[in-house]
Amino acid sequence: MNPSRAHHLSVVALLAFTGPIAVAGLIACGSENPSESDATPSTGAVAVPTGLRWQSFQGVDLPVAEQGPHHIEGAVATGYDRSPAGAALAAIQSTVRMSISTDSQWPMVGQRMLAPGPGRDAWATARAQISITAPITSGPPKVLGYLISRYTLDATDVDIYTVHPDNSLTRNNTHVLWRSEDWRLQLPDNSTTATVTAVALAPADMVALTPR
Repeated sequence: MNPSRAHHLSVVALLAFTGPIAVAGLIACGSENPSESDATPSTGAVAVPTGLRWQSFQGVDLPVAEQGPHHIEGAVATGYDRSPAGAALAAIQSTVRMSISTDSQWPMVGQRMLAPGPGRDAWATARAQISITAPITSGPPKVLGYLISRYTLDATDVDIYTVHPDNSLTRNNTHVLWRSEDWRLQLPDNSTTATVTAVALAPADMVALTPR
């Protein structure tokens, strides 16, 4: 493979779906955070999205279902059910859109899809130092599915599993909060906190999303 093309693909694989670590130009490796023992999934909550379809954003296919997003305006996707499936869809949409939105799109994505706090501020500072002007045109990463490790009505932990152009698999540990009647992605306060790890296989109990 042409070295410049290989470098481009590696940058694409790193940038997409890795949140603030990618935007800062860091390769994230580490262990997942422990779950809170008193926050378990609610009985009868819908964990699997229904009416699933796929919609492209910046060259990457993203899942859209009956649980959300219900409103897509340009780069911003909002309106998710207050359920495990809604939280997972919000985590996926927010993580990808904040990672690959263009220079003119990312401020609105940050304002409407990310939870306020030091993590969002650090991401905005890092994002302002790079430039993204075009969509991914070759070998985009693909979301395989997710696993909800903790769910409450106000906060949910979602592990997102993604396959990259070189067939490697990663797990992204994300955290969404219910704020202003919607789920918003909360970024780590510490920009060096590892949220993405390489994994050999997706877990057997992962909610699989069938790619288009």
